[in-house]
Amino acid sequence: MQQGGCMTLAQLGLVLWDDLAAPVIAGILVSIIVSWMDNRK
Repeated sequence: MQQGGCMTLAQLGLVLWDDLAAPVIAGILVSIIVSWMDNRK
């Protein structure tokens, strides 16, 4: 598939979503694991 020089709005949104989603998902996972560990004590 040929990539144009200009990004489409969908591609830009997807890149921004990936950049935002990764730390958010990581933070949620960490908080879940931490609370799970605290509950096990």
